[in-house]
Amino acid sequence: MLPSEEVFAAACSALGIENKDGVVVMFRVFGHESVWVLDGGLPKWRASGYEVESSAYAILKSNVASEAAEKVYQGQPLFKKNVL
Repeated sequence: MLPSEEVFAAACSALGIENKDGVVVMFRVFGHESVWVLDGGLPKWRASGYEVESSAYAILKSNVASEAAEKVYQGQPLFKKNVL
């Protein structure tokens, strides 16, 4: 089951993931162009010295993405509008 394109975009935006970023997950289904499959999985990735986020930071970012997705599902705005 996949989220709607709007929910996916909101979650990615909340995580700070932009379309210009390279990612290693199944984002292609939503139009993300820079997608790769890991040959050797996470152990080889780590052994090669590539970055891996700490679990605490990843959980925090995951919560932010979940909150953004929930706002979309509830029809709430993602960002507050500045009123002058």
